[in-house]
Amino acid sequence: MKKILVTGGSGFIGLNFIGAYKKKYDIVSPVPEETDLTRYDDVKKLFESARFDAVIHIAGMRDIMSDAALYADDLLAFKNVQYASVLNGVKKLLVVGDASDLDTSRSLENANENVFGESVPVAGYGLGRYLIHKLASKDKISTVLRFFDVYGAGASVEEGHPLEILSHAIVGKKQIEVPANKTFSTIYIDDACKIVSLFIDNDYEKGIYNVASPVPIKLGDFAKKAKSYAKKDGRELSVSVGKENGIFTADVSKLLDALGSFKFTAHSTGITKTLDYCKSHKSLLKPKEVK
Repeated sequence: MKKILVTGGSGFIGLNFIGAYKKKYDIVSPVPEETDLTRYDDVKKLFESARFDAVIHIAGMRDIMSDAALYADDLLAFKNVQYASVLNGVKKLLVVGDASDLDTSRSLENANENVFGESVPVAGYGLGRYLIHKLASKDKISTVLRFFDVYGAGASVEEGHPLEILSHAIVGKKQIEVPANKTFSTIYIDDACKIVSLFIDNDYEKGIYNVASPVPIKLGDFAKKAKSYAKKDGRELSVSVGKENGIFTADVSKLLDALGSFKFTAHSTGITKTLDYCKSHKSLLKPKEVK
């Protein structure tokens, strides 16, 4: 059984991955309150406690901090994990990232991995992600899995706009307004976790991979699915969808070439499963209070 270190195990992707694969792998996931990844002494102790076959680095931004602190802390945490991984002979370091390393202020259609670095974010979280992904390209063990968007059971409304739209079908609101019907790439959480597992178990070429379903979706499609779901529960939900506005989609041909064959969950199925989960976990649909 492979020994796996998962940083950021208390987040959306981390929790789902650990829940799905805790029997397949021997997983260690440090508690943030006990292990500060921005302190190398803490990271050193973590790596001295066990010999890891692979590291999945998901840990990211913290709550209620400035953009400058966010990207500085994220970058420092990755540098510590990367250094310790190389020093201790870890064979694979998977960096679970996102598309913030690209210029998200403009539309990107079918963006492939080669666009990395063409337009660098100049501040905040995006710059931090860019620098982390750049550092990851400098060693021989790191691979970046760049998720454009992830949705599914276990997410909270803070995880992104799609779930906020879907929540209307559960919390009793009567109308969904989608002013800008953006087209974007996303992936259902179960598929995201399966792909992470495949990268642990197989020797794919190192580098950056876009990770998303080959089929993009519109925000309006989430709204329409929410309306249909509410109707089955006997509730009327009106939907107002604006004009198409913006494209942010990924070219996933590199991923598909590596995987060979992979059956992605249809968005209609993934959305229904997400709604079923949210219906029985309504507390997750309430935004967290900022103290």
